[in-house]
Amino acid sequence: MSTIGPMNRGTCGVDDQAGLPPYTRRTTGDRDEAERVIADLYLPNRLDLSEDSTPLGMEVTGLRLGALTAGRLTYGRSVLLCTEDAENFHVNVPLRGRAASSNGSGEPVSTSPGEGLVFSPGAPAEISWSEDCEQLCLMVPPARLEAELERMLGRSLRGRLVFDFAADLPSPVGQRLRTVLNLLVEELEQPTDVSRNPLVARHVEGLVLDSLLLSQPHNHSDAATRPGPPAHRSAIRRAVALMEENPAEPWTTVRLAAEVHLSPRALQAGFSRDLATPPMAYLREVRLRRAHEALSAADRDATTVRAVATGLGMWHPSRFAAAYRAAFGETPSDTLNRPR
Repeated sequence: MSTIGPMNRGTCGVDDQAGLPPYTRRTTGDRDEAERVIADLYLPNRLDLSEDSTPLGMEVTGLRLGALTAGRLTYGRSVLLCTEDAENFHVNVPLRGRAASSNGSGEPVSTSPGEGLVFSPGAPAEISWSEDCEQLCLMVPPARLEAELERMLGRSLRGRLVFDFAADLPSPVGQRLRTVLNLLVEELEQPTDVSRNPLVARHVEGLVLDSLLLSQPHNHSDAATRPGPPAHRSAIRRAVALMEENPAEPWTTVRLAAEVHLSPRALQAGFSRDLATPPMAYLREVRLRRAHEALSAADRDATTVRAVATGLGMWHPSRFAAAYRAAFGETPSDTLNRPR
């Protein structure tokens, strides 16, 4: 299974997703068609194939989740990809091979698997792909990301959002983002119905936005990660009640914190103090418990494990099955198929 590498808006991004299917696969050996495919998915671009005469073998798998566009892209040979000024944020992470990328007038930065770059809007990009390079390319509209940041801060932004270019994915802080990006890689490798389930798509979208804002340094990071005053126990109880009452909601740490009028850091600290577990770990426990109750009571001829799991916001089948078995000592199918 592949794991994460970088992607960018200036390279792979969608300026207008209207009319595009939620999941698509394209292959081509024609340069003009390859440029059109990436323009449709992400943004206008030009391919320079002057280095050698090796045939082009572009392969791209694209997925739309809410406002996000994620894709796996390879050209099957070395290429230089040049884009126009990006309108969206882009995250590029090599899954294999190497890339050297520049954003605007900056010096090229080399990346290999496990290393990523975040392209902020407003500048063109140049990306040199090695012949064996494949990248995860994520595009995020600035309006959606900045709205999430405003929710996180509890106020309007003072100035536009700009990220540091290089992403330190192996670091403890960067691991949060890397984990979420790996989920996208797995979905692109083995697609489920996540893109067709609006509730699950909103959940995945929220995880990506919050992980990017909390893991990747930007010009508002100090305000976003400031702890704030300690959480009152009543606020933590209210957060617990919200998850117990609505476990299928696409909760994220940021959204839950906003609902109970806390900063994300204060919410996390309050859960650690009162429940000895992070908020999202508690939510997972709630969802697993509800899934066990639903599967124990269900008619196996009238429902499926996947329907129960996705109905509770657990969209990744293998991760759900592993967590369920760890919690209850049996598979979800065992519970569903047990004679009543």
